[in-house]
Amino acid sequence: MKPLSPTALAVAAGGRLVHPGRAGLTVDAVFSDTRRPIPGGLFVALSGPTFDAHRFLAAAADAGAAAVLVSRPEAAAGLPDHVAVIAVEETLAGLQRLAASVRATHPGRAIAITGSVGKTTIKDMAAAALGASGPVHRTPGNWNNHIGLPLTLCAATGDEAFLVLELGMSAPGEIDALTRLADPDVGLVAGAAAAHLASFPSVDAIADAKAELLEALTAAAVAVANADDARILARARAARPDALTYGRRADADVRLTDVRLDAAGLAATVDVAGAPVDVRVAALGAHNAHNAAAALAITHALGLDPAAAAAALGQGFRPAPHRLTVLPADRGLTVLDDSYNANPASTRAALETLAAVAPGASKGAVLGSMLELGPRAPALHREVGAAAARAGLSWLGAAGPHAADLADGARAAGLTAVATADDALELADDARAFAADGRWLLLKGSRGGRLERLLAAVGAKERA
Repeated sequence: MKPLSPTALAVAAGGRLVHPGRAGLTVDAVFSDTRRPIPGGLFVALSGPTFDAHRFLAAAADAGAAAVLVSRPEAAAGLPDHVAVIAVEETLAGLQRLAASVRATHPGRAIAITGSVGKTTIKDMAAAALGASGPVHRTPGNWNNHIGLPLTLCAATGDEAFLVLELGMSAPGEIDALTRLADPDVGLVAGAAAAHLASFPSVDAIADAKAELLEALTAAAVAVANADDARILARARAARPDALTYGRRADADVRLTDVRLDAAGLAATVDVAGAPVDVRVAALGAHNAHNAAAALAITHALGLDPAAAAAALGQGFRPAPHRLTVLPADRGLTVLDDSYNANPASTRAALETLAAVAPGASKGAVLGSMLELGPRAPALHREVGAAAARAGLSWLGAAGPHAADLADGARAAGLTAVATADDALELADDARAFAADGRWLLLKGSRGGRLERLLAAVGAKERA
């Protein structure tokens, strides 16, 4: 963010200045974790039912914080005199007000992206495609919630032409609040799938929550919707009849017309409002061609040249770590590492990708349990296990609390070589035994399963 004095910070955060700090102080960065401090930044002492960062005020000052945002000013009484102290009623609300102020004064155009599957990849693809038209600031990692989004906004310098913002959720109402904070010029909903079913009664309820983005957009903003997701398309037409659509449907405004896949990535033809453009992306899987179409729909919504955007996308996009990356491993094994996270839709996509990139090879997978699926979890895991068998696997390792369900589904569909374990690392010996020249191994599971730990076990060489 642009440098602000302690007085200006207090006004923006809706608080009061308790102590001004050193003379002439300005702050242009915000952090909330003393393990990753920003010297010269504002430390926000977040608190909740099970934690209170006011305990770390001294550590923040020692790490170089120039100012602190607190709800209990007495906790800052012993800080060095050069550290400014700003008090608010509640620090998260203060952080969000500060972020709203930063967004209101930022001259760049903002893009907000949500969806059950693909939102992070679309964010990264959109950032690459927009790079040809100006500087881009995007959500780092998974900073997509009520804390991460305001930190992302505060991390913008103010000189960017575009802000590409990912919005995540775990409950109804969250996307609405995040959209209003982001105040986007373009809002895209990538789809609704079986994820977070522990918090939602159905995929329809998830679609309602994702569609909050469309309903919260200002009248001047452009709504973008996945034409191939019937739930999202229906909600888009109801909330924003003027919504721009993308996908394979013949009537989509940005239409994916052709996809060619190989082990190096994908090539696709995308018709952007009647102008066909070719794009080559270093990303595996037909679903990533769909994500590329989403990125080009965003650039089209902003009025940018589609050919230049497609070229920039191809040149600038690289998959994030643990997201369908191909890694060489010991004994001639090739690992398809998609271990960052998982839900039923993304796991099926990963299995389809494995089948596509290694059609004649012997293929195996270690699948971790998919979390937050609620009462439907056993059935959904059995369905994914069956999909693994249909993908042509010769061996499956299943890990976590739903390992037995994955295994049952796979065996019912005809796969007999199945191993189960409570923890993925317990399958390390089986994975090493599977490794052989020309074989492929998929790693896929929810973040809580930490399947990336198996990379070292099979000697996979991660790319820098």
